[in-house]
Amino acid sequence: MATPGHGPHTEGPGAYEARAALQDLDAARARFGHHLVTPWWYKLVSASIVAVMFVGSGMPYETLSFGSASTGASLLVVTVIIGPLGLRELLRQSTGASFDRYHNGWTIPSFMLIGLFVVCALLQKFAGLELAPLIGAAVGFTFTNVYEQWTDRRLAQGRFPTDTTKNRP
Repeated sequence: MATPGHGPHTEGPGAYEARAALQDLDAARARFGHHLVTPWWYKLVSASIVAVMFVGSGMPYETLSFGSASTGASLLVVTVIIGPLGLRELLRQSTGASFDRYHNGWTIPSFMLIGLFVVCALLQKFAGLELAPLIGAAVGFTFTNVYEQWTDRRLAQGRFPTDTTKNRP
């Protein structure tokens, strides 16, 4: 026979303190999240990096009326390698806080942008749609800007990329 006040389904003082500690932790996460929200310029620069990647990828095919293969390759190097690292450092210098906003790695939004990238390249190369990279740049810019705003809203609520609070009671 189980003793009252003991056992796995008991609501005793320990359970109350544990719930209070979790609520305090959630409040601290939300306060911390407000400090990680990016400045207005971060979203625009991040979206611009994506847009330049699309434009740069269209230049090597030489179907665009501007640029060249070497210009396109240079833009790709800047946007894929230097751009994200520089942007993260600028964020750290301007806000004093920086972390990997994309810690979850390959996400559905990442695959959506990659899919758009592939579709634009195929349309340009095989369908002769010269403006496909420019259209992709506009769509990628808009998508990235909206996604960054959504990420900031989640951070402001204390919901981080590796959020484990969803399984709490």
